[in-house]
Amino acid sequence: AKPKRKRQRKRKKKSSATEDNATDGEHATTHKHSSSNSGEDDISSTVYVKGFPFDATEDDIREFFTNGGIPESEIMEMRLARWQDSGRLRGYGHIAFKTSNSASKALELNGKYLNKRYLIIEKPNLPKVLQQQQEHRVQPDGCKTIFIKNLPYDCTEAEVLDVLEDKCGKILDGGVRLPQNASRQLKGFGYVEFKNPEGAASAVELAKKPFGLCVKGRPLFVDYEENNRAKGSFRTTDGQLWRKKLL
Repeated sequence: AKPKRKRQRKRKKKSSATEDNATDGEHATTHKHSSSNSGEDDISSTVYVKGFPFDATEDDIREFFTNGGIPESEIMEMRLARWQDSGRLRGYGHIAFKTSNSASKALELNGKYLNKRYLIIEKPNLPKVLQQQQEHRVQPDGCKTIFIKNLPYDCTEAEVLDVLEDKCGKILDGGVRLPQNASRQLKGFGYVEFKNPEGAASAVELAKKPFGLCVKGRPLFVDYEENNRAKGSFRTTDGQLWRKKLL
């Protein structure tokens, strides 16, 4: 009798675990769907392409789409993955068009050849980091500091500053703080302090859209820093510890 009870318990645990996994899966799907709604226009005008020849150039890729009937003026941005050491293409990337109509035309080119290699062109999945981006955020009173992650490891503070100041507003002098490890390599996250709360709000709103805020083609996750101050120990690009006292 005892062995039977043990088997029943095991079966019960297994079935409950399966139910939990199914529930988690439903939550993940719902979360992904709701995130995509926050930037539907952006995601509908973007395509994912893989199969680029490694020796292809951006001009070759532009010519491929223009030969397919898409005006060059419709190609807004090419976010192409590259090898860090050589700068050569890794064979895949995202192409952002001005309109969803042009993106639809690009999808019709699926299977066409570029330099003897056929390309796979399909609708993009929402990046995982954007699935984590909550739709509704409440900005703490007077908050001017944001937390960012998913930064490229080879980016610089100047590149982050240029992107955020261009799209969101003025940043305090020395307001970009990116932590480094013992080898002085970036850890992929950091804090940015704007001159006013409006800049922080603009960054969070833009990050809700797929590819709304990108550094070197990588979409950023952005959140308000609730305590309005950076956490942990930081090093500047010259290796010195960051000692600025935040308000």
